[in-house]
Amino acid sequence: MKVREVMTTPPQTCTLDTSLAIVSRRMKEKGCGTLIVLDQHGKPAGMLTDRDLALAIGESKRNASHIAAHEAMTGYVYTCSPDESLHTALERMSEARVRRLTVVTADGELRGLLSLDDVALWGVKSCGATRKELARALAVICAAQEPLLEIPLVENVTADV
Repeated sequence: MKVREVMTTPPQTCTLDTSLAIVSRRMKEKGCGTLIVLDQHGKPAGMLTDRDLALAIGESKRNASHIAAHEAMTGYVYTCSPDESLHTALERMSEARVRRLTVVTADGELRGLLSLDDVALWGVKSCGATRKELARALAVICAAQEPLLEIPLVENVTADV
């Protein structure tokens, strides 16, 4: 199964200068917890989660209308291709310890967003990813940051997805 078959499209976005007040409203309206932050050329420059939003607003004495997305976003963007296998994308998530990958073409054009939610909702049901792969990726991502723990595969996963 390919990433394109389970990714969220179109991905929700904002610009570097979008205020966190607008980001918050957009997340609420679209029912999402992540926006991809685009640079002046429309290329992914970062990612902004609802957690990033809450922390930035909580740490600042400024109104959310006066805080720009670039001040709160995670600057490094982990990516995958729409043509990559779901297995490869899950490995990348595990290695990077991230729950989401920005889906881009070879020339950097934004195509979608792949999250662990997408994999759980669509990838496992369609047999593109195994429950073991999903459980392992989640365990590795959620593990303490240092040192990287070797998480064994879950052998007896019985929950229906």
